[in-house]
Amino acid sequence: MAKKFLQQVLSLHFIKFSLIPILVVEVALLILYFSINAYISSKNTNLLLNEAQSHVKDILSNEVELIEDKLNEVSMMAKLLQNEHQVLFKNLKNNRLPNGKPSFDVAPNGVFYKTNKVGSSVYYSAQTKIDEKAIEKATFTEAMDTSFKSITEINPIIVAAYFNSWDNMNRLYPFIDKVYEQYGPHIQMQDYNFYYLADLKHNPKKEPVWTGAYLDPAGNGWMLSCIVPIYNGDFLEGVTGLDITIDSFIKNILNTKLAYNAKFFMLSKDGMIIAMPEKIENLLGLKELKEHLYTDNILKTIEKPEEFNILKNKSPFASHFKNLIENNLELDSLKIKDDEYLTLQQSVKETDWKLMVLIDKKEIFNSIENLKELSNQIGYLAIGFLLLFYVVFFYMLLKRINKFSKVITEPIIKLSDQTSEIKSTDFKIELIKTDIREIEQLNQNFTSMMNELNDSTRKLYEAKELAEELSRAKDDFLANMSHELKTPLNSINVISELMRNNNTGNLDQKQVKSLEIINKCGKDLLYLINDVLDISKLEAGQIELDYTTLDVKELMETINDMFSSQAEEKGINLSLEIDKSLNFIYSDESRIKQIVKNLLSNSLKFTPKDKNIIFKVKDEDKFIKIIIEDEGVGIPQDKLEHIFDRFKQVDTSITRQYGGTGLGLAICKDLLILLDGEIKVSSEVGSGSRFEVLIPKNEDKIDEVFKKNFELKDISKSEKLKDKILVYNSDPVSFMHHIMEIKKHFETSFTTILDELIKKYKKETSKVLIEEKNLTQNDIDKILSNIRKEDLIVIVEDNEDSKLKNFADKTIKKSFNIEDLY
Repeated sequence: MAKKFLQQVLSLHFIKFSLIPILVVEVALLILYFSINAYISSKNTNLLLNEAQSHVKDILSNEVELIEDKLNEVSMMAKLLQNEHQVLFKNLKNNRLPNGKPSFDVAPNGVFYKTNKVGSSVYYSAQTKIDEKAIEKATFTEAMDTSFKSITEINPIIVAAYFNSWDNMNRLYPFIDKVYEQYGPHIQMQDYNFYYLADLKHNPKKEPVWTGAYLDPAGNGWMLSCIVPIYNGDFLEGVTGLDITIDSFIKNILNTKLAYNAKFFMLSKDGMIIAMPEKIENLLGLKELKEHLYTDNILKTIEKPEEFNILKNKSPFASHFKNLIENNLELDSLKIKDDEYLTLQQSVKETDWKLMVLIDKKEIFNSIENLKELSNQIGYLAIGFLLLFYVVFFYMLLKRINKFSKVITEPIIKLSDQTSEIKSTDFKIELIKTDIREIEQLNQNFTSMMNELNDSTRKLYEAKELAEELSRAKDDFLANMSHELKTPLNSINVISELMRNNNTGNLDQKQVKSLEIINKCGKDLLYLINDVLDISKLEAGQIELDYTTLDVKELMETINDMFSSQAEEKGINLSLEIDKSLNFIYSDESRIKQIVKNLLSNSLKFTPKDKNIIFKVKDEDKFIKIIIEDEGVGIPQDKLEHIFDRFKQVDTSITRQYGGTGLGLAICKDLLILLDGEIKVSSEVGSGSRFEVLIPKNEDKIDEVFKKNFELKDISKSEKLKDKILVYNSDPVSFMHHIMEIKKHFETSFTTILDELIKKYKKETSKVLIEEKNLTQNDIDKILSNIRKEDLIVIVEDNEDSKLKNFADKTIKKSFNIEDLY
């Protein structure tokens, strides 16, 4: 095969294989761009539609809740009036006249009415015989005016309060001048919905009921009423009612400004339109009845015309709303010409009314359509630019191809000469066939080099396997060692802590002091073992972060509470400052707690009595900043760069005076690297030190968690309560086995003093485990007064009943297993 020089090959291949692939790639990218644009638009459209539905559902639910609250309030007031008026009819002689003695007269049309214009107006039909009983009723019902006035003044949506009697008397507040002209000579109360809907036939339960929309005979226009029957024994004396104008609903509900220009409208339970905005009027071809000219007296209930009943309306779109109501659908789509609408509904439980929302989908998708159009315009501009670029590139490529080939070949020739110096070995690599001389030469040289590299790689791999085996052996040793050390250490710590309390008084002060030293040394040794294990895991890359959504304010307050008592014992002022804007972050709670506790422990260790430690947590956009600033001994400037090194401290005197291994800050730094955070330090000898820690919030991940469970915060709180337990026992030696087992599964605090238990419980809520043996009645009374039922677990002897059985959340036998506590 004839060999060719590389410069010749490059020249031919650049011309043959450059232009067409570039054009194909450009076209593919444009197709990909428009496809992705269309896909993203589709996804955004669905997402926006779902968000709009969810948002409007929330608003609809809130509005229904608000309406229910208002209607419930009116119903409650009507119920109060019912109780008051029924008592009034039973105790006629004990009633007072809040407006003084009323005066009455007979109008020219025969109506008996009240003439002094104070309190409620009184109307008695001309067809009713006015005898002493009728005058007495018109007089003693003056006592109703006090409540009528209070209710209409307290609740702004109530425009009137009234009482209608069986014999056609009407008492209405506020006062109507010339009431005999407004009502006419006769009004038969039983013919009106605001009377008969409350009678025994329509309302056997005698509860508050709501009318549909009707025209108010008193001149207030279209009205809704909440009415209650007034019984004297089994006799229906009349009906008391509270009036709400439909106009007030239009102003307070339908005029609410909603996202996406959505509109509310309301229906009664039988489909009659109670109130609707102009947009719905145009849709159904109706005009909302807001006002009425009172040219004639109203002699019976006048309701809205039949075309206002959505179930009977002849509009082509009425069937859509009928389907929603009859099938009780929460959501449906409605198409009008070329426009599509979303309709959502929810029932008002108090009256079974339907509150509906209508949304034009164009309003939802406007932003997406604008973005899609902009993206397409950018795509068209890109097509023009790429065509121009292709022409210019073609010209420049032809012009510079020869020069470019020369630039490529010269360094390859030099490289070929240099690689010829690589020694060959017996390890053979098969040659690649080629018709280019320079590459053939390079191939031979690289073959030799690769043989040597393969040999070196093999040796390195063997060394790597050996190192990994040694590392595993080291980890196994540390794990076994820690287990063997921690088991007796835990026993030493618990026993020494119990013995130093000296409950029996058998130990002198010196012996108690020695036990305190034993306990402190045991805890220090336990911390050392844990630090060494953490360092080992960090070196081996075995620490896996457990990310979760956590309340950073609650976490920091918990840590602060843990160190407050230590600071108080040392006479140090520890203060916590947290930005109010901080809420949730997505991180590893246990590792954040470990970092902060290490830093606070250092500050407490190196800060003398009567000095201050400031613990700050700040909101820094995408990070939280934790600042721990103390007035301790400080660190020399030349030592600052080494304080995060392992097993390094400022000097050996620090180790002798304060103790420690020099691992805490190294662990903090390594953990922050895993959390994508950072730590800074500044210090001055004699003035103190300042540590600043930055931890990412990862807010984009918080949203994903909340979509799965929006009650995560409450759940996390309940889980934390399960992690802590207070144990009270008067005989610690017999209970030692259980204490050791409980400590493996819970954050445990043990005491033999009941008052100390109650003090700890009040300071930090947790579960309380009490052995009932040897409890006096005084002890039991203290427990009942200070510990909540749901937090109390009582241990009783296997063959005895519990004195606290009816009070405790759980009762278990003394021979319990740890599973009984879960």
